Amino acid sequence: MKPKGPSLELVAIIITTIVGTYFFAYVAYVILQDMYPGSFISIWKSWDSTHYLDIAQYGYSSTLKNERNLQIVFFPLYPYVVRVFSIVFRDYLFSALAVSNLAYAGIIFYLYKLTTLDYDHEQAIRAVIYISVFPTAYILHAPYTESLFLMLTVMSFYYARTGKWAVSGIVGMLASATRITGILLLPVLVIEYLSQNDYKIRRTGRDILWLGVICLGLVFYLYINYAVFGNPLKFLEYQKGHWSKELALPIKGLLEAWGGIFWRPPADALLGGWAEIIFVLLGLFLVVYSFFKLRLSYSLYALLTWLTIISTSFWLSIPRYTLSIFPFFIAMSILGRRKEINYLITFISLLFYALFLSQFVRIRWGF
Repeated sequence: MKPKGPSLELVAIIITTIVGTYFFAYVAYVILQDMYPGSFISIWKSWDSTHYLDIAQYGYSSTLKNERNLQIVFFPLYPYVVRVFSIVFRDYLFSALAVSNLAYAGIIFYLYKLTTLDYDHEQAIRAVIYISVFPTAYILHAPYTESLFLMLTVMSFYYARTGKWAVSGIVGMLASATRITGILLLPVLVIEYLSQNDYKIRRTGRDILWLGVICLGLVFYLYINYAVFGNPLKFLEYQKGHWSKELALPIKGLLEAWGGIFWRPPADALLGGWAEIIFVLLGLFLVVYSFFKLRLSYSLYALLTWLTIISTSFWLSIPRYTLSIFPFFIAMSILGRRKEINYLITFISLLFYALFLSQFVRIRWGF
């Protein structure tokens, strides 16, 4: 029997994960750096978080000073929400962490609700635990877009599943203003709509038009590119020129990652080579498994997102991007029905969660 609402288990998972992550991060920093940080939260201002905070405070700019022109590659919704929160909290870093952690709570709530549409309470709990302890899930508590994007994506699917197409489309629009892969919600939710109507065109109503709203989030981002640089595709130029990333067959990224194993220093070989390849293979397995176990719309979303993140000339941060593919965690929860597999997934995830989080707070490469 499905619980009528979120249980105390969800609250316990949310609180334990947030408190445990911040406590572990602080202790890891003090021990590994042998010094105290400037503040309890200052260790979270690193890597891309500095760009999001800068956009939140100053907006986008074409100036070359401090390479602020490069920040156009970061989508706008997350930093804009942080700016709104800063009106209340008067601190951009704290505001960013508040947004990320509230969104994380939203992920847990909606992923549970979405999973219980098809499976029992225990399986839904496993799904939210797996997404909470995934090796790169610490990023859900950092000033990054992952938590907001994941929440909006899962919400869009949930409202689509429950027939609330206007809400699904609007939330999907927000997702496509948060990450470029948000636009993939449009085709897969059209498939979901058709499946709910047995693929009979005559049953298609005008409510399907709400899904077209999803593309407006991406259009808004392209407009920002145009307004700042006079070129709606300027972000692609910087992705290629600064990050060496452009659309390419996956084999090119694979060869780059494989080759790097042999010339990079040991740590970079493991994190920038082996880890990228291993998570791509994990994604491939879960994509194939999804087509046998999950709804078609879920499986197609997993496939399209996975193909998008690996179809680049340079594989970078794939372990982190894999986190955004929510159907993987529902698929893993099916695998986790066997206790030994459940223990294996949880134990391995926690080990690498701790490792990667330790790297991140020390401003070492942690994806």
